[in-house]
Amino acid sequence: MKIQIYLFFLLITFASQAQQKITIHGIVKDTADSPLSYTSVLLLAPKDSALIAYTLSDDKGAYQFKNVAKQPLLIKATFMGYLPYQQELVMPENDNLEVETMHLNPISQELYEVVVKTAKAPLSMRGDTIEYDASKFKVPPGATLEELLRKLPGVRVDKDGNVIAQGQQVQKVTVDGRRFFGGNTKMATQNLNAESVSKVQIFDDKSEQAKLTGVDDGVKEKTLNVELKEEAKKGAFGKITAASGTDNRWTASGSFNKFDKVNQFSLIGYGNNVNQSGLSWDDREEFMGSNSFRWGDGGDFGFSGGGMVFVYFNGGDNEESFNIPFNDLSSGYSNNQAAGINYNYLKGKKDFSSSYFFSRSNQTLDNLNSRTNFLQDGSSFTSTDDNVQDNIAGHHRVNLRFQNELDSTNTITITGKGRYSNLTTDLQSHQELIRSTMEQSSMDRQNGTDKWSVALQGTAIYRKKFKKSGRVFAASVSDTWSKADLEGTQKAVVDLLNSTDPNSYFRNLDQLNTSLNGSNLIKSSMMFVEPIKKMFFWESFYNFSQTKSEIDRQVYDRQGGEGDNLNENLSRFFDNTITYNRLGTSVRYANKGSNLSLGVAAAQYNLKGQFSVQRESSLLGTVDKQYLNFTPNVSFWKSMKGNKRVGANYGMGITPPSMTNLQPYKDISNPLYVREGNPDLQPEVTHTFSVNTGMYNPVTFVNFHVNLQMTYYESQIVQNQSIDPETLVTTYKAGNVKGGQKFTPYLGFGFPIVKTKLSAYLSGGPSYTKSIALINDQETETSTFAHNYRANLDFTPVDWISLYVGGNFGLNTTKYKQNPSQNQEILNIGAFTNMNLKLPKDFYFDAKFNYTRFENERFGFDRKVPILNLFAYKLLGKAKKWELRLSAYDVFKQNKTINQFAGQNYVTQSQTRTLSRYFLLGITYNMKGVEVKKRR
Repeated sequence: MKIQIYLFFLLITFASQAQQKITIHGIVKDTADSPLSYTSVLLLAPKDSALIAYTLSDDKGAYQFKNVAKQPLLIKATFMGYLPYQQELVMPENDNLEVETMHLNPISQELYEVVVKTAKAPLSMRGDTIEYDASKFKVPPGATLEELLRKLPGVRVDKDGNVIAQGQQVQKVTVDGRRFFGGNTKMATQNLNAESVSKVQIFDDKSEQAKLTGVDDGVKEKTLNVELKEEAKKGAFGKITAASGTDNRWTASGSFNKFDKVNQFSLIGYGNNVNQSGLSWDDREEFMGSNSFRWGDGGDFGFSGGGMVFVYFNGGDNEESFNIPFNDLSSGYSNNQAAGINYNYLKGKKDFSSSYFFSRSNQTLDNLNSRTNFLQDGSSFTSTDDNVQDNIAGHHRVNLRFQNELDSTNTITITGKGRYSNLTTDLQSHQELIRSTMEQSSMDRQNGTDKWSVALQGTAIYRKKFKKSGRVFAASVSDTWSKADLEGTQKAVVDLLNSTDPNSYFRNLDQLNTSLNGSNLIKSSMMFVEPIKKMFFWESFYNFSQTKSEIDRQVYDRQGGEGDNLNENLSRFFDNTITYNRLGTSVRYANKGSNLSLGVAAAQYNLKGQFSVQRESSLLGTVDKQYLNFTPNVSFWKSMKGNKRVGANYGMGITPPSMTNLQPYKDISNPLYVREGNPDLQPEVTHTFSVNTGMYNPVTFVNFHVNLQMTYYESQIVQNQSIDPETLVTTYKAGNVKGGQKFTPYLGFGFPIVKTKLSAYLSGGPSYTKSIALINDQETETSTFAHNYRANLDFTPVDWISLYVGGNFGLNTTKYKQNPSQNQEILNIGAFTNMNLKLPKDFYFDAKFNYTRFENERFGFDRKVPILNLFAYKLLGKAKKWELRLSAYDVFKQNKTINQFAGQNYVTQSQTRTLSRYFLLGITYNMKGVEVKKRR
């Protein structure tokens, strides 16, 4: 039925446009008869100057319109700094119209402002920046910036809300050139009102190092800048939404913004029990990518590979980031609240930005997991886990940044960050080990943890430019302090088959765990750049860091009313110091878009530690390791005319073992899978080579990107799996292997099918991974051939309908060299569509459909998940500030979270019971401090 509705609207659209078509083409030049590249050329209706079509001239000043309906038309050409040119077109008898060359006259400064205001074009080029006039793209009143971006040619928004411009994902969003919640994309796109936007600008921002030295290092960050209307800067804007529905479901959210030339203030918040967090894994990655651990604010100078050491001690839990933490709330059932404040101040050479974000979630996960493990003799066994886990997480994050240009040559940047998190979990699980129908073991366990963590970080960066062009000095210092306290209980009741080992951890347990961890990281960097000749630069850098940490983990066996006994086998006190020094140099050639850098660095790690049962007890052992490595680095890139670019890079990476893997204690929180540290672990050494090329044509909106990355592991850290032949309990202990490989090509191709109406984007490619695993101290080899492809179509034929369609195909073939009988294929396919309709009398209708399928024929696994969400809403009031919305989520009641994965000697499948069908009725009020003029 849904497809029939789509076809009906498409037929109406095409029928309404079934007129005789013509091609219009010509050239734009200035009065000196020189071509004007990237001139905006518009086709207008003579009656009311309504926009019919638009394009940009190419680098030779030529333009072309295809498939234009034969009708009375005006043609208009506008170019910055020139008087606009306009004339009425005379329709030809055939289907081809060559317009006489249009010559534009330069304008005086006095007329400039007048001309600019009367010569708006939907799209224009300003140097390397593409600028969109937001008023030329129609979106419903109250729409977000994200909905506006979907309308812009050359820009698309995927089903997860990521913005892709010119074929590349946007990494940073600014508002009037200033950071907005740390530069996170979705904070801006999903919370700013489209009606308050004047212009959208897209460009490749240079790295902080390139801005400092004046030498382009080829590192680019796709950036989207939102320019607000002057009316919006004179008042406040935002929105408030509240909705309730079936099964006591509810949601509420709000945003408030007040900007002027000096100050930016934003407040956002939300609360709901419908699994909506406003943040996803991609958000966390974007925060990590645009915040302090990048070159600019981290102060880590020099090329990447074997870089600075950042040490954390709690297994990489997400609350350890200084940025807004990731909480995947799409699965299970959750109740969530969050609030954030962003304030920026910019006056003169002083730039201050700040943000605070609080989030809290109460999530229940009801999971059914299955894992089949393959043994060297060709046999296998299966473990199942039916569990319910309750997580209550609360996070506070503060970020401050101050930059002051003391004068034209000296700049200082100071950042401050703080975080506080608490996490409470309760897990109840029933697990089984199944060798055959006659041989099974089972375990019921109940684990609970209560953890809090806190950290503070301060960084100062000083940069100096000398009188000699290209000579630069920079220095930085940073201190990071953290502390975490955990208390947990674990209970297990076991029905064990074939156990003859009295020391097996797969037995009845009743234990209390406490852990108090602290660390302090001091780091510093220096860099000096000296121009050798006009096109050559010598770059030298030094990195230093030292981390001191303590881990105090105590495990007690509970004896009922008899008290608790310290378990000396599982308890450990561990203090350690990691000292890192890196000295490097490189020579860079930069000339006319070509850039070549050759460098080498010497990196030394000193790891010292000692461990005992308790803080004051006798030593059980020490860790004293030194690693010295020389890491070469080669990078090349070249920019060419027509927004074309090609590049290549080789780097050697050295990563020391994590302290989690070095710590000599056993973690038996899951007695089926015991984890143990390895003090003899060696660093991971990788060689990575990549080549890439890409182009974007702002005239045709065609973009093309190819990337090939190859990684070889000279030494790789993997988990040695020791599987007990009787109990089937697996003990993991990190070890080093050699020979792992990754081969990952990627192709992205975007192009218009009907310019400004229908566009397509294709992406993906095959990949190959060779994994080396240690199973009972023997190396095994697993090869995975993966095919992952995506296709998207954006269809906006007229203002009242938008259709976005996409699909993905994934096929992973896993082959086990030592056990080929276990070879298997995993199929993941999906499709999505999003339709927006504007109906008469300010009614709107949206439909979103997602279909996913998971299949593994070898294990008889085949799951299909169709999700249909429908939305109908109406704008109310003269100013259309009110919106009444009826929402239906998961109409087919099929929602569930499914994952499958084939590893080095196992395959897993998991299903999580998740919130399904519900309905909401809500109302939204769009706040406007001053009346925003309607778009024409």
